[in-house]
Amino acid sequence: MPLTPADIRSKQFNTVRLRPGYNEEDVDAFLDRVEATLAGLHGGPRNAPPMTAEEVDGAKFRTTRLSPGYDEDEVDAFLDVISAELRRHGLVRASEAAWPGPAGPYGQGPQQGPYPPHGPGRHGPGPQHGAGPGGGPVPPPPGPDPMAPPPPPPGGAPPTGPPPSAQGGRPPIRPEDIRNQQFSTTRLTTGYNEEEVDAFLDSAEATLEALMHGRRERAPLTAAQVDRVKFSTTRARPGYDPAQVDAFLDFLAQEFRHYEGTQ
Repeated sequence: MPLTPADIRSKQFNTVRLRPGYNEEDVDAFLDRVEATLAGLHGGPRNAPPMTAEEVDGAKFRTTRLSPGYDEDEVDAFLDVISAELRRHGLVRASEAAWPGPAGPYGQGPQQGPYPPHGPGRHGPGPQHGAGPGGGPVPPPPGPDPMAPPPPPPGGAPPTGPPPSAQGGRPPIRPEDIRNQQFSTTRLTTGYNEEEVDAFLDSAEATLEALMHGRRERAPLTAAQVDRVKFSTTRARPGYDPAQVDAFLDFLAQEFRHYEGTQ
């Protein structure tokens, strides 16, 4: 599910004392800027240029020794989720920072997202089309022929043969399959933070949509980012089963490499 300003404001990290950690004031100030950007994306004021994924990816904080600091792994994992969320909104490069489109109702993001959900699933129902002639719904524009091979992606070799998910005569994975993917939850053992996983899979869904249509430049994620992603862990509260999530991410990374021409 998409990140909201409240998610940023309420985010908490474990503190460390006997090993290096991130300066808490530096991290808090940085997250204040992230919160302001998400507020602008969700209908709030837009008093300053938005933050971009490039700025989040390059963020650096002072480290602490023998004084409390935020756990570095937890902060880095949360920044990866934030970066994916900003890419989902088209906020990628600092040199091109601009507010994308009109803001939608608070908590729903821009009204014209590049890859909105296509129907009900794990992340909720998709948007409704406007009224057409006679009060009926406007049909969505026809998409590309699903049987046609995708165009060659820029910057990589053209994909050859069916994607890995279609091996053995199976149908290839579709973006909505990512949206509908479910994982077992854990309570007595360590699990992955569910909100972080859901937000990352939102970006993965948009990525597969872009790659299947030959629009690699619009993909929020790369296979390499899927390989490197880290999530906060949970204890004594529900979280997604790490083994199931890791296996699904390995599967997605292999699928993305096929369309990127990098496998």
